[in-house]
Amino acid sequence: MEPINLPPLGQIQVRQPKSFAAVYDVMNVYWNITGQPNKMGRLICAALGMCWSDENEGKKPPRYNVAECDPVAYGGEMMDWLANQQTPVDAIYRLGQGFILEMAKMLPSGEEVEAEKDFTEVGADG
Repeated sequence: MEPINLPPLGQIQVRQPKSFAAVYDVMNVYWNITGQPNKMGRLICAALGMCWSDENEGKKPPRYNVAECDPVAYGGEMMDWLANQQTPVDAIYRLGQGFILEMAKMLPSGEEVEAEKDFTEVGADG
């Protein structure tokens, strides 16, 4: 993923989330969020935090706890952290929505799952 410019923090290195479960947590909430704009703001912050690279020295946001399975609560922590960094809300929303879209691309499609369901490695049966 390309670095982003997040005022006033500057250039931020980003990456795909390391955990498929984290991606699924975000997408599961996203698909069921209709009529809850407060949760959408937190989910956007969560997506940004999950894509935050460890390469950003001195800029260490809270980490997502996969065991808790709560991207909305984590998004609230990220939102507070970003607010303490004086990050403009419009920048958070603009960039964070893109990360949710990137996460959606990480999930396998129905066709991909169907194509792999009967796959057996050569030599697996003896």
